[in-house]
Parts: sequence; C-alpha cells; structure tokens
Amino acid sequence: MKAEIKFVKTKDFIKTTATGELNLAESKKVLTELAVLNSPDDLHDLLIDIRETVSVLTLSDIYELVAEVGKYRQSFRNNIAILIGPGHDIDKARFLEMCASNRGYSVNVFTDFEESVNWLMCPDPE
Repeated sequence: MKAEIKFVKTKDFIKTTATGELNLAESKKVLTELAVLNSPDDLHDLLIDIRETVSVLTLSDIYELVAEVGKYRQSFRNNIAILIGPGHDIDKARFLEMCASNRGYSVNVFTDFEESVNWLMCPDPE
C-alpha cells in the first residue's frame, strides 16, 4: 500500500479574492509552486484540495492550464487527485481530467475526500 501523498490546499499557495475566486494567472502560479514542491527528487502523489475556492476559469483557461503542466512534466508524473466542492462545475472538472489524461497524466477529480485518498492509495494496475 502506497503512503507517499502530499496534501495541498490551494490557500497555502495562492491568494484568492475575498470571495475565494481563482483566475488563470493565479492558477498558473500555483502550478509552478506545486512543481517545485513535488520536484523529481521528492515525487509524491498529490491531492489538491480546491474545495474552498471558486473557479471562474473557462474551458479555454483549463486547456491552457493543462498545457502549462507540460513545462513541469517531471514533477507531475505521479497520480494527482483534485478535490472539488459542491459549488464547482463538475463538467469543467471532467474536461480538465480528460485533457490531462490525453497528455499522459493520471488525474482524477473527486467530490469526496475519502474516495480521493482511496484512489491515491490503490496499487497501480499492472
């Protein structure tokens, strides 16, 4: 059973508006900080908790974010679980998941904390 997971709450890395809104520039900034946190010599699976944020990202913004991850491919080669809250657009989250998967990233979006941890703890299929 794996136990190398880093839990990342976005409020630890970025400043949001008073209403918790994320924008494209701030989202790119958090990707850079996550890449440093999860540099190749300290690779972990990641659980990114964005439940306390409000996304104002468009589908185009999401596509651009996934492309941005390509700059840090080594840091994001393990599993990434994204935990979203009830106010998030699940369709946009699934779009992010699909774009990431198409580029070879193992990303899954969850609304339940325990499910996200269980997915990260599962042994990789062989």
